[in-house]
Amino acid sequence: MGLARKIKRRQFLLARKKFMKDFKESMLNFKKQVKCSECGAQPQEGENIDSWHINKNSENIDLVCTNCYDSEEDQGEENEVQTDTEF
Repeated sequence: MGLARKIKRRQFLLARKKFMKDFKESMLNFKKQVKCSECGAQPQEGENIDSWHINKNSENIDLVCTNCYDSEEDQGEENEVQTDTEF
């Protein structure tokens, strides 16, 4: 029984090691694909993309960096002010 258990354990460890290697490789490729849909900028080293916004007008998952999103909000507020003063 001990030999069969050692063999299963070794196979399990090798499979886990291969999975982790493949997972890390695929995550590196994914990180290279992440970029802002507005300006095309990629996240800086250590930047958390959780603060980035998702473009809700698109059918795909388009990420918008915080710089582009802030400038869109500012332009939206300016447009609202202009329409309010026109009346």
